[in-house]
Amino acid sequence: MANQQDEQTPLEAEILREVAEEMKEEQLKQLWKKIGPFVTGVIVLALVVTGGIEFYKSYQNRRSLEESELLQTALSLVETDEAAAGSEMLKTLSETSSRGYRYLAAFHYTDYLVSQGQDKYEEAIHTLDRIISDQKAPQPFKNLALFNRILLQNENGSLNYEEMESELNKLAAKSDAWAPMALEFAAQLALRQGDTEKAKSYWQKILGMSGVSEEKRIRIAEYISFIEGNQKSESGK
Repeated sequence: MANQQDEQTPLEAEILREVAEEMKEEQLKQLWKKIGPFVTGVIVLALVVTGGIEFYKSYQNRRSLEESELLQTALSLVETDEAAAGSEMLKTLSETSSRGYRYLAAFHYTDYLVSQGQDKYEEAIHTLDRIISDQKAPQPFKNLALFNRILLQNENGSLNYEEMESELNKLAAKSDAWAPMALEFAAQLALRQGDTEKAKSYWQKILGMSGVSEEKRIRIAEYISFIEGNQKSESGK
């Protein structure tokens, strides 16, 4: 057998080579029949995903630009005799936007409501509550909304002092950056309740913190000095 294979003529060798090539080609065809649809599907999916991502980015950019323009238009209208129309645009944007314009519009809408008098304070407070309870809202926006709500509730007489004091203490405990402001608000609430000792304790905490501006330190020290001066005057009577 070995001798017969060794003695193949050039023609036989060429025929065997062609047969081998055809077998390889047939095997490739069979393999492609098996994996071809899968490969094609993967390619199509990759193209769809890539195109989808680009479309989404384009859509988001376009929508962001549109909302920016809406916010600017609304703010311009609020300064004119079409303030009511501008305020409605702010309200809609604060409820429908899925990005930062939601919160900016909400704050501007709150300012508009406050400018209309205390009859609108309840709606303004409700708008601020939506920011505070929004899980997606950045924490600085939540904090600012909390401070504004305290001021408005204090003005219209609906403030729950104990509840707000608790909220401010929580904020002061978990955020060094906002702690001085939270404690200062807490001190003001204590003064509203006539508790000067509690107010002093909050102010002293502020003075014991690092990073507090010199201007704030001077002001806080003056508050404490004023309170202590009054206490001495009263005790001397």
